[in-house]
Amino acid sequence: MNLVWFVVKWVLILVGAFSAFYMTTFEVKYDGLTTKIFKEYVTPTLHKRSFALYMRMANTLLDTGDITMASIRRVKVQDDVSNEDVEEAMSSVATEMGIREVGMLPLSEMVELQLGSKQRFLKIYQYCSPTTAMIMVDHSDAFSAYLPCRLALIEDQNGDRWIYTLDMDFMIYGGKPLSAELHKLALNVQKTMYSIQDRAAEGDF
Repeated sequence: MNLVWFVVKWVLILVGAFSAFYMTTFEVKYDGLTTKIFKEYVTPTLHKRSFALYMRMANTLLDTGDITMASIRRVKVQDDVSNEDVEEAMSSVATEMGIREVGMLPLSEMVELQLGSKQRFLKIYQYCSPTTAMIMVDHSDAFSAYLPCRLALIEDQNGDRWIYTLDMDFMIYGGKPLSAELHKLALNVQKTMYSIQDRAAEGDF
């Protein structure tokens, strides 16, 4: 029994020593990270859903090794839906939900013209609600990097087509809670973009 307690004691000492070492290392190397985490634990300032979001992001990152896959939402386009159907549905739903189409970027078509060789399909579609955009930028200038809202229709290496957009949960729940007004606007933008994405993938005009 004494041997068991001896082993347990030294395991706990080693765990404590390693924990202290890595916490100190993180504190120095990452500009007070452990102190910030401790403060957040004691007096939370971030949205209550933020921790689960970042754990989900970390899990996807570790599974794929791709940070972009950890921060997007994608929907598979049905096989019987043409690219033209997707575009028509996008335009129809955007009009229905009151968001402006502000541009398209036919990337694969442009590269085909430049190189003279066939490319897998890739086209970017951009949308914006100017009033909502300004309110969001008034909250944080950094929101401007997310504007305008974008959807990408892309053919993957296997020939399947997907519609990609940013996972807006991070914008809504990833930091300090938004004001009631901004939270309502952000949820509306999210609903609009996801509706365009989902209905376009089904060719639902």
